[in-house]
Order: sequence, then C-alpha cells, then structure tokens
Amino acid sequence: MQFEANYYDGISPRAKRVLVTIQDVHFLFTVSSTHADETLASHELHYPINDCIVQAKLSSGKRLIDLPDDSRLETDFQDLERYLPAKSANLFWYVVHYAENHKLIIAVTLLSIVCACVLLLKYGVPVMAKYAVIATPASVEKYLGKQTLETLDHEKIGYFAITSVPVARQNAIQTALTTLCEKTGDCPAYQLNFRKSPLIGANAFALPGGDIVITDELIALAKNDDEIIAVLAHELGHVKGRHALRQTLQGTISGLIIVSITGDANSLAASLPTLALNMRYSRDLETEADDYALQALKTTCIPTESFANILLKLEKVSGGKSVSMPEIVSSHPDTEARVMPFLKDRSKPCTVGRNKPV
Repeated sequence: MQFEANYYDGISPRAKRVLVTIQDVHFLFTVSSTHADETLASHELHYPINDCIVQAKLSSGKRLIDLPDDSRLETDFQDLERYLPAKSANLFWYVVHYAENHKLIIAVTLLSIVCACVLLLKYGVPVMAKYAVIATPASVEKYLGKQTLETLDHEKIGYFAITSVPVARQNAIQTALTTLCEKTGDCPAYQLNFRKSPLIGANAFALPGGDIVITDELIALAKNDDEIIAVLAHELGHVKGRHALRQTLQGTISGLIIVSITGDANSLAASLPTLALNMRYSRDLETEADDYALQALKTTCIPTESFANILLKLEKVSGGKSVSMPEIVSSHPDTEARVMPFLKDRSKPCTVGRNKPV
C-alpha cells in the first residue's frame, strides 16, 4: 500500500514530497537531496512502524506521523489505521478518539466545562474561602490588618492624616459602641481607629483582624450618634464574619481559576471576569454585614432608620443616583434595596429590657 506525504527532516522547514510504502512493518520512502556540486542523490529511508507515532485522526485534518529521528510525515491520506499492523485495543483511547471526532460531543463537553467553572466560581470559591479563613490563625489576620493600617497611615501614601475629632468626642463614640456590644453580647474583638481623610471622604471600613477605621468626614456628616453607631455596627458585622480576609482570599482564588482557564494573567478576558466576581463577592458580604447591623440596632433599641439615613447621605455626597453604577458592576448592593429592611423596622416598638413597648 502506498500514499503521498510531505516529509520534514527536522532540520529544514521545507517539505519534500515523497511516496511512502507500507511494507510489512516498515514505512519505506526515498528522499532526494542536492550535493554541493549540484548533483542529485537519493536516499532510501525505512522506519519500523512500531517505532513511529501515528497521531490520532482529527476530523479531516492532515494525518501526522512522527518518525523516531525527530522527522515527520504529513499526509492527506486518512485511512492509515486500516493498513498498519494490528495493535491491542485500548478502551480509554478508543473513547477519546471517538469523542474528539464528533462535534456534538465536543460541544457538550465544552458547555459542561463552562457550567462547571461557573458553578465553581459562584458557589465553590466562597465556600473554599470561608474554610480557609477558619484555618487561618487570628494572629496572622491581625498582623495583616496592622500592616495594612500602617501602610495607609504612611505619609507618602496620603490616605490618612491625624484625626481632628476631640478626644472627648472620640470617647463618647467609643462608649456608645461599647454599650451596643454589651447589650447584644455578640460583638467580635475590635479596635476603633479615628482618621482624617479628605482623599477618602466620609467612610468607615473594617480591616483584617478587627481594626475599624472611621473618618472625621463621616462623623461630621452624621446627624447624631445613632447614625455613627449604625455604621459601626455594620463594620462590626464585617469583623465578625472576617469579611476582609474572606474577600481577599475569594479574589485570589477566583483570579487563579480565571487565569488557569484563559492562560493569560494580563488579558482582558482574565481581568474583567475576576473584577466582576470580586464585586459580587463584596456585595454578598455587605448584605451579611447589613443583617448583623439590623439585628444589633433592634436589640439595643437604636432606631433602625439611623442606618438608612446615613447610607442615603453617603450616597448623596458621593454623587447620588445620577452617577451611581449598576449593581452588577458595583461593590455594594443597590442603596434603595439596602435601606428597605431598616425602614420597615422603624415603626416597630422596641421591647428590649422592658415589659411593654416604648
């Protein structure tokens, strides 16, 4: 049996057209070459078939035969296996060969991989991050928080300056927060830090390990202490859930998964899905912290609308709805949706520590 093929000697990129003969257990063909004196010479080559690698058939593409001396044959002849020495069947490779030659199986497999990745990113990553946080020593988390705060405090970074809130005012806020924790009996260990930050503006946030930062600008924005404590209760929810570390781990894990799929850490295909996923994770954690704050305010008889009021003020000073982003590309849930549970509870009587409504 004979078939035509292109022969690549592994040295020159130019192919030579040859006629290959399958004789017994060998590939036989003749290759012509030109000597320095421009005379032609022919060389007969023969390779034991069992020493060659006949690559699997892929649709109607060229068949590839890797020869033992790193040379190669490429041919349009598709039915090679029919004329090669019989080999013992391998069920696994038979299934692989069958699958890679059927477009429907390829499409279903690809769709299954995509669905599996989506499920892994949506449900698997948060679970993995949650258990990773549990396994992380509190001392490590606290060290990360302190290092982060020191970095933000560095004068060259420019985020924070020394607070201008009077000590008496700081003590009053600290006392009010301590009272909330005593009444709820459900507060994590925390450290309240006051900072001035024209760059960040009115804000409060929790760092890994329990450090909570509140800016002078937020204190100035708040109408009363109830609004300040409502915000800090929300941040205590972040500390209790160890959300800062969880979000960091979730972002890292999801990024690694996206990069492993796309194969390029710098590509837009890798960065945009990772950013969107991290924002979704952030929204989930914000909702958890909101739930914690709502329960804490109800338990301590602090008007729940206090949180809604300060949240609406924060949205207003940040530009309001005219410049707000869609929820899908925002790190926080929609403000109107967030404040609804707090406004629904404003008319309910508080009965904590009393026998009748107040």
